[in-house]
Amino acid sequence: MSQDMRTETVHFAAGTTGTSIDGQIKGYESVLYIVGAAEGQTMSVRMDTSNGANYFNIFEPGKQPGDAAMFIGSTSGNDYSGELAASGDYSILVYMMRSAARRDEITPYTLEITIDGNAAQAPSRDPDYADGLSGGPDFWEVINVPANDTLNVRAGPGTGAEVIGELQNGDPARNLGCRMVDSSKWCQIEAGFDQKFTGWVNGRYLREGAAPGAANAQSSGAVPCSTTSGQPTRQCPFRASRGTNGNATVWIDIGSGAERYIEFREGNPIYTDPGLDITYERLGDLYLLRIGGVERYEISDAVIYGG
Repeated sequence: MSQDMRTETVHFAAGTTGTSIDGQIKGYESVLYIVGAAEGQTMSVRMDTSNGANYFNIFEPGKQPGDAAMFIGSTSGNDYSGELAASGDYSILVYMMRSAARRDEITPYTLEITIDGNAAQAPSRDPDYADGLSGGPDFWEVINVPANDTLNVRAGPGTGAEVIGELQNGDPARNLGCRMVDSSKWCQIEAGFDQKFTGWVNGRYLREGAAPGAANAQSSGAVPCSTTSGQPTRQCPFRASRGTNGNATVWIDIGSGAERYIEFREGNPIYTDPGLDITYERLGDLYLLRIGGVERYEISDAVIYGG
């Protein structure tokens, strides 16, 4: 879902105080319109739609989807007018309620936005955030990923690129620069804990963050494993680097000087070496993992959390 939202910046024609936008969304798609306005101006937003489950929310400057909205269409209707309390970029999110989204309905709409007085000029953006294309902080923090979802890290800038990893809210990532792709900003980042990987994420899910903390607690031991088809289970040495809240990185010795890398977030295995898929099932206090359709590993909670 986190990749189904696109962002568009609203511009008013010279000498006008408003604009009308014709759009369309399907299923879980949404559009975030960004419009600059000044404190004391009156903003009016109205949406015409034939779908009773199609609404818009408005977020004040510094807020994004996932934060509290200043206006919620599903409870207040598709017509807003009010005096603005702050200067900056306001975000208008057009979306469909889940009841219609899960049926994959297609909904055209017309969004009318007006701001009294002179045509609004978008304020200069803070280069410390991912809505800038150059400069910025050394590190990002992942934000606004919906509950029970993850942010895809892709091999290139765009939703069509291969997924090479996943991040969650609060994860740190090194800033390697951003660029525009159509109407969305994509940022190249370096992520991961002890084993780093480089990829691209949508800039709407990044804000300035701090560098990763000190090294995690280290441990070692052995786990049941089978690394080839038909091989009986044996004990494979492992080493682990553990953080907090079930975040851990585990390396398993698979022989011939090679190691298998597995990353856990909030206690769940989410990523392994590039090019290999990972599936798992929960059995009591351990995970039974299958990697690449052949390898099998039993990882207990003690490996992830300690104890």
